[in-house]
Amino acid sequence: MLATSEIAKLKREIAILREIVGQSRPGTRNPMSPTERRSLKSEIERCILELDELRGKLSQ
Repeated sequence: MLATSEIAKLKREIAILREIVGQSRPGTRNPMSPTERRSLKSEIERCILELDELRGKLSQ
């Protein structure tokens, strides 16, 4: 099923983002700037909203 493989890819991408955020905290070798952190947070929130919308469509 196509949706299953897409979910697997999404989970892999989330794991990569988790690693990047963990390595980019203040005090680490390559910290994100406050602007980069805000931008990433905003994009994550946008993705959450879209996923929530999809979840709602599946509940109908």
